[in-house]
Amino acid sequence: MSLLVLGLDHRTAPVELRERLSVERDELPNALGRLAEYVPQSVIVSTCNRTEVYAYDRNDIGLVGRVGDFLMGYSGVEGPELERHLYQAWEGDCVQHLFRVAGGLESMIVGERQILGQVRAAFSTASQAGAVRSPLTRVFHGALRAGRRVHRETGIGRHSRSVSRAAVQLARGLFDRLDERSALVIGAGDAGRMVARALSDAGVRQIAVTNRTQWRAEELARELGGVVVPFDDVGAALANADLVISSTGSPEYVVDAGMVSRAGRGGIGSSPLMLVDIAVPRDIDPAVGDLENVSLFDIDALGLAAETVPGNLSEEVAAATGIIDEEWGRFVERWNSSDTMDLVAAMRQRAEQVRRLEVERTLRMLGDAEDSELAARLHAMTNALVKKLLHQPTAGLRSHGDGGVYHLARQLFEPDDKSGGGRGRR
Repeated sequence: MSLLVLGLDHRTAPVELRERLSVERDELPNALGRLAEYVPQSVIVSTCNRTEVYAYDRNDIGLVGRVGDFLMGYSGVEGPELERHLYQAWEGDCVQHLFRVAGGLESMIVGERQILGQVRAAFSTASQAGAVRSPLTRVFHGALRAGRRVHRETGIGRHSRSVSRAAVQLARGLFDRLDERSALVIGAGDAGRMVARALSDAGVRQIAVTNRTQWRAEELARELGGVVVPFDDVGAALANADLVISSTGSPEYVVDAGMVSRAGRGGIGSSPLMLVDIAVPRDIDPAVGDLENVSLFDIDALGLAAETVPGNLSEEVAAATGIIDEEWGRFVERWNSSDTMDLVAAMRQRAEQVRRLEVERTLRMLGDAEDSELAARLHAMTNALVKKLLHQPTAGLRSHGDGGVYHLARQLFEPDDKSGGGRGRR
């Protein structure tokens, strides 16, 4: 197979670059349509911490270049800048990487559960868009199975620190008492909801919620015992907030320095203001963090704050890693067995086609009919000959799991794949 993952994450690229490659959920079908011009099968996994393209093409010529061309065209990031932050993994390493991603082992907050749902959603969107089929579907089904096992059989998700808890920790470091503070939640998505709940559990009692979709804001406000603020009134609401949590899908800044200043915050003598920006692309202009008495934390800053983990998490990570390795080994074994049988069948089919063509050509040269005795003898002889010639190669292929043997046999015996390989560098 020619299976590739090409992408970047929180370890290889800062949030300033990740937000330029981020693909919002609503934009995924369009992005997959554009990617289909470069590769025949693909899934895009895009979260606040990573953007990865999983691609499959039996024609692996220029596959990295083709996916890279898509990323450059989609994001507008120049090649040299992008290449410094990208990583890639092929074949079995690609499969293992996806298994680890689904299990939360590659996350900024190790063991976080949200990534499993994000991988499932990315795969579902690609399936609905017709961008993925076998064999890439098998890879994602295997990854989702591995991720479910990790969260079902280990306590890694319960023990790992979260962005939500990191936000609470930072807030406690800035304010003496959280029960005397008020919070403004901008965006009622999953990430914002988790931080808002954590602050409420930590004692914050005055919570205002705003969202472009009114009913979502009302739902979260009821859950937290808070009030709803119209989205157009965000600037005014800043005047009464001590804590601001923002997590929208906006491609533009929702809060900028001018809004903060006009709300009477961010000046000498003004009361402290803490803003937590979980969004990628970011919701809050980084210039806000330069104002007086303002503390701004983006997703990377929260990740650093969450690095301190309970001591027993190392045991859970080891258990999760064992499950991933077990599932990966099982998957590769099944994959190799399936591919080998397909290749053996293709070898025999091709040999049979060649044999029949040669017999028919010989009969035409001799002027004999297809149902003559000579034809029957020729078919019997050539059929036996083909079986004897293929016996040793097919038996050897079945008994060796070595990837090099499989790929060499495919090059030698399997018909060329004429299904397009997309455009791009060659």
